[in-house]
Amino acid sequence: MLLTPRVLPPRLRTWCRRRPLAGAVLVTAGGAEVMLLPFLGAPAAVLRPGVADAAGLGVSLPLLLAGIVLFRLPQLHAIAGPAAVALAVLALITCNLGGLLLGTALAMVGGCLAFAWTPPPTPTV
Repeated sequence: MLLTPRVLPPRLRTWCRRRPLAGAVLVTAGGAEVMLLPFLGAPAAVLRPGVADAAGLGVSLPLLLAGIVLFRLPQLHAIAGPAAVALAVLALITCNLGGLLLGTALAMVGGCLAFAWTPPPTPTV
């Protein structure tokens, strides 16, 4: 409901209401931020080459996958939401403070929103 303005076509508005859209967007953005930071050439004082890159991909790719699962399979919000929060906390340790804390914050808020989302009631005829 938060991201479904009235200017959207009715079919797209219905699609948005049937999934945790805000949580999925935030989890995907957090995963992308955690993944892209080491590859954008951030200062050498922040990044350590070697194992940190592999660990960063090992955490950020499942985080992106959790965001895609929230988009495609909204019925799995109770599994993907807490998984995203756990991966965001793990990113603090493995991924340069979780993408300089921004990626972790985005993924944690998105995971909490996804877990708290309730599907709309089905219309009874």
